[in-house]
Amino acid sequence: EEGVQWLVAKADSLSTSEGISLAGALARVYERLAINKRLQTSPPAPVSIHFLCDAGLGGLARWLRAAGYEADWQPGIEDDHLLKEARSLQATLLTTDAMLMERRLLRDRIIPVFWLPPTLSIPEQLALVFREFGLIVRGPRCMSCGGELHRVPKETLRDRIPPKTYRWLDEFFVCRRCGKLFWHGTHWHKIMARLADLKH
Repeated sequence: EEGVQWLVAKADSLSTSEGISLAGALARVYERLAINKRLQTSPPAPVSIHFLCDAGLGGLARWLRAAGYEADWQPGIEDDHLLKEARSLQATLLTTDAMLMERRLLRDRIIPVFWLPPTLSIPEQLALVFREFGLIVRGPRCMSCGGELHRVPKETLRDRIPPKTYRWLDEFFVCRRCGKLFWHGTHWHKIMARLADLKH
């Protein structure tokens, strides 16, 4: 919300100074942000790229994890803590906060950062990040915490698996970090179908 307010304030100032409509000024501010090399140009993604999403990008973080990438996210994280975490993790920061982009650590590219327009839907955010960093869909990670998943013999998980699911599925996975149990059910197939769209 603050990022949108910042964009509107910039557009209002431009509208007044140049005598153009607010809509035209907003479009011009957005264009400047979109082509600004500091905001939009990122190096090719290394295999081990680690993302850190700002407080408003929890949905994007979950989808990046499903696509096989480390993506940390904390609800309500303050800007100073966010930047400290990014440096500590050597992570690439993903943000919709245009005001945050004014911070020296981001402006001078000390912390790698990619700005996403705040009006995008989660699928649009995901597609934009995939295009920008040249990502491909990989083996999924835990959507809850981002930990690696490993296959576990279902016999050892009998007490944790619903009886009907136990009868009709053979593959089960457990997160190495949080211990959450996963299997390829209907919900999972919907997720994979959505991720498959990124290949086209």
